[in-house]
Parts: sequence; C-alpha cells; structure tokens
Amino acid sequence: MNKRNTQKNLVLLCLAALALLLCACGKNKTTNNESAATATPSPTEAPADPTPTETPAEPTPTEGPSEKELWYNAMIEDSLLSDGNNARLLRVIEKARNGEDVYIATIGGSITEGAGAANYKDCYAASFATAFAEEFGKDGGENVHFINAGLSGTPSTLGVIRYQRDVIEKNADHKPDLVIIEFAVNDADDPTNGQTYEGLVRRALSEDNEPAVILLFSVFKSRWNLQDRLQPIGKYYDLPMVSIKDAAVPRLADKSLRELLFFSDEYHPTSYGHRIMKDCLMHLVRTIAAQDPEEPAAVPEKPLLNSAFDNVELVLTQTENIKFTPNGFAAKDNAVFSTQYESVVCFPDNYMHKADSGSEPLRMTATCRSILLAYKKTTSANFGTVEILVDGKVVRTVSGKEAGGWNNPYTLVLLNEKEEAEHTLEVRMAEGNEDKEFTILAIGIGH
Repeated sequence: MNKRNTQKNLVLLCLAALALLLCACGKNKTTNNESAATATPSPTEAPADPTPTETPAEPTPTEGPSEKELWYNAMIEDSLLSDGNNARLLRVIEKARNGEDVYIATIGGSITEGAGAANYKDCYAASFATAFAEEFGKDGGENVHFINAGLSGTPSTLGVIRYQRDVIEKNADHKPDLVIIEFAVNDADDPTNGQTYEGLVRRALSEDNEPAVILLFSVFKSRWNLQDRLQPIGKYYDLPMVSIKDAAVPRLADKSLRELLFFSDEYHPTSYGHRIMKDCLMHLVRTIAAQDPEEPAAVPEKPLLNSAFDNVELVLTQTENIKFTPNGFAAKDNAVFSTQYESVVCFPDNYMHKADSGSEPLRMTATCRSILLAYKKTTSANFGTVEILVDGKVVRTVSGKEAGGWNNPYTLVLLNEKEEAEHTLEVRMAEGNEDKEFTILAIGIGH
C-alpha cells in the first residue's frame, strides 16, 4: 500500500470513531433528560416557595400540580374549621378595598408575639397583616394597619386584663376592625376552663364598632392544643375558626411535613411554620371574600359559660369606683420582661415590695364580680412569699421565687361570682418574708 492510501485510510478511521462517539453522547443525553422528566418530587420536602392559596392554572394533559403543591394545598384547606357568620369579616374586606383605614389586631401568647420566626416580619401575625393589606388594601395596602398584642407565656386570664390597654388603647382612637385570638396552647393552666377565653371573645364582639373575630388554634410539637375546649365557644358565637392542628398533624403523621421544617422547638413554629399559619388565615379570608353576605349574627346575651370576665378593668390606681392603696408595695420593679421584637416593657406600672418596704399590705376595695392578679416569677433568691386575702380570708399563698422563672407573669383567678358586690383585696408578705421582694404585675376586676 502506498503512502497516500495509508493516510487516506487513517482519515477514514478517525471520522468513523468520531461518529460513534457523537452517537454515544446523544444517547446518554436523551437518557438523562428522560430520567429528569420522570423524576417524582419527594413528598417530605416542602415547596421552596409555596403559593397554596392561589388558584392553580388549569392543568393540561401533560402537566398538573406537583405532588408538593397537592399536599400543601390540602393541608391549608383542612385548616378551615369553620367560616362562621361572614357579615363582620366581609365588612372589613369591603372597608379595605374602599381605601378606608382598617386595623387588624392579634392577641395571644409567644407564637403570636413571633417566637420561633427568624425575624418579626416572618411571624404569622405580621405576615398575615401584610398579605391582607397587599390583597385587599388600597395603594399597596397603606390603609391597613396592624396591632400585635402577642405576649410570651401569657394565657387568656391575663389577656382579659390587658385587652383594653394593649388592643383598644394601643392605637388611640382606632379600635380594631379585625381581632385574631390565639390562646389554644397557652390556656392549659386556666382555672376557669375557658371562661376567661369566652370573656375575651365577648369583649371583642361587643365593641361598638363590631369588629370581626377569628379564633386561631395553634399546636405544639406534641400534637396537643385546647381546641376541643375552645371550639364550642367559637361555634356558640358562630365565629370563623382556623385549626393549625387539623392542618399540620395529619401531614406530620404521614411524613409529608417534617417536624424540623415546621417546629423550631417543642412549642414554636419556624419561619416556615409561621408561613403555613399565615396561609391558613389567608385561605379563610379568601374563602369568605368569595361568599355572599349573610345577615349579621347578634352577640348572645346569655354566655355559654360565664360573663364574669366580659369587661375586665386593669387597675392602675385609685379611681372614683376603686379604693386602692399600694402601701408596702409602692416600689417599681424595673426587671420585668419585654416583648421579643419591639422591646416594650410589658408591665411598667407594677407594684413591688422591697426588703425595706415595711409590712403594710396592698389594699383594694371595689364593686366587681371577678378579681384577677398577675405576679412575677423569678429565680432570684431575694423574692419571697405572699398571702392573698379576699374579703379578709386567705385564698392563696404564693412564692415569687420559682425554678424556671424568667421574670414572666403568672395569673391567679381570686374571685369569680355571679353577681356584683363590694369586695376587698389584700396582699401581704407572709410571716418570715417581710425582708423579701415580691412584684404584682397587674390586677384586673370584672364587672
């Protein structure tokens, strides 16, 4: 074979090898694309940016909602425990759409305050107010305003004491148009078994501007909440109700929602968990927004449980109707807890007994049906024990020093009567504790 033929054969062999290589690459690329197209998203992974409450696009024969979207949407829909009477909430939506000022208020415990969220704007309360404003408000939602009365470690027994101050008076002349109440995981120690919770509901519903009220039932990592106790109250007043327990627990059980994704600890949701709560609330609002208006439901004159906590007044000082002398509890405690994000001191107008304050007890006389008292729990060895007397009889003996205390409030129900009458309250340091400290954070009386 001559040299020219040899070179020609080598070229032909190289071209054949290159053709085989290109065919192999094309085959591999097709196989990889087919694998990617048929891969199924894992149901244990939450959508990166879920939009569960938006109406999905009409599916084509070759595409539809992903498995992630399907379980998320189903979870949000399952949270709607009841849409209740829609008249009040539709009125709020209409006000917002018309450009009128609308005030949304939330009251509850640490979840409402924002615990577990990476930042305040991520908590369900703030993010719901933002979402409501963007969807129903005017000019970007500038006419929708937000009041957060969430407070860590507090139940409805304290909620009824601070409602007037923290919800009604927080924005001066602007009473809330919508109130969201969240105490389903904070009322475990409620000695009234829902009576103070009902008092809070009745107080909100009875305001002269007739605000809408939504009951929100959070859930702990243990899958526990108090909605079985509180749901009958919502049903009695025909209120919209949202259950995070009904939404999340089935998905936690089948592993479509991971605990680490929803819970930041044993009690509080993560930012993602807060977003789920926000989406559940928005699903309720959107559901009602699409309904025809109903006739407004009147607030029942007769309570389901008790009306002794309907109008609880925070006692700050002596008034025309209240005789009040702090005596040995006239000092102020500056080491009381503050809100997590706003750093607002929660009870600056407290009543403290110091080591050198003397033995004269705090005294109050008032005509009322109920008396509640919140005191500070702390690990400080300087704090001691007090005796609490109602109408001259010792009804409770409590210590301000307690393991696990973090300057947090604990609320006692000292009186719960059917009829109003004049009653006296005294708080005195117990024998042997005269040189100890004790802080009364708040006193409330119900009429």
